[in-house]
Amino acid sequence: MFNFFNLKMYKKETAQQVMEKLLRDEFIYQLKQDSYLTIHTASGQTIISQAVTMDTKRDSLIISEKNPDGILILERNDLVTLMTKVNDDHEVFSFQAKVNNIILDDGDILYEVIIPKRLQKGQRRKGFRINIDSPSEVKISDSVYAGQVSNLSTNGVLFTIDGYWPEPVEVGESLVKCRIETNFIHFDCNVEVRFINFEPYPGRRTYIGGRMVDLPPRHKHQLENYLASQQRIEQRQKAELRAISL
Repeated sequence: MFNFFNLKMYKKETAQQVMEKLLRDEFIYQLKQDSYLTIHTASGQTIISQAVTMDTKRDSLIISEKNPDGILILERNDLVTLMTKVNDDHEVFSFQAKVNNIILDDGDILYEVIIPKRLQKGQRRKGFRINIDSPSEVKISDSVYAGQVSNLSTNGVLFTIDGYWPEPVEVGESLVKCRIETNFIHFDCNVEVRFINFEPYPGRRTYIGGRMVDLPPRHKHQLENYLASQQRIEQRQKAELRAISL
């Protein structure tokens, strides 16, 4: 399901297409960790469901209705909004879709919905996230690569590495001795991989995203202060732009 090597080497992909793939990989990973979903119907009804399987060929998700009465609530072509379960560890993914098919399986009611290309990712926590655009060296598991830390939040990081990343890794594994380094902050940490993707020609870059784990309190405090200062700078810049436009 998570393809590290993309055989379509010469297909040009835009940055938006790459981010869409990364979001889908993270969405699928989250479903593996917690398969429960909340469904909001067009009439305002809320249904608790569970992802049963995913058909990659049809790009569809099969979900079961958690209804003890066995009553058919949704019908084919009904418009619904699906949201991943709220918890302290993941951000919310959501998307709108129509019920593509209804499957009756030995008394159970299953719905098929088509997963759209674009997923919505909501910030459940108030953590601030910054994008970084400053090429540098990337240190992962004592190896150093050309690239950069592209995205940083209080517990998440996105590494961008030039070329193929040669080390074998699976989603869910931990990368140890990773280096987080910008112009104003630097520390070592372990990262639990959430997604990994390779952008082929002409970019030829590897994206590795994950959650920082077991971060010492000193470094966590340092990171929170750094992000807070960057957030204040961004808010001040936005206020200045608004003042100019008035």
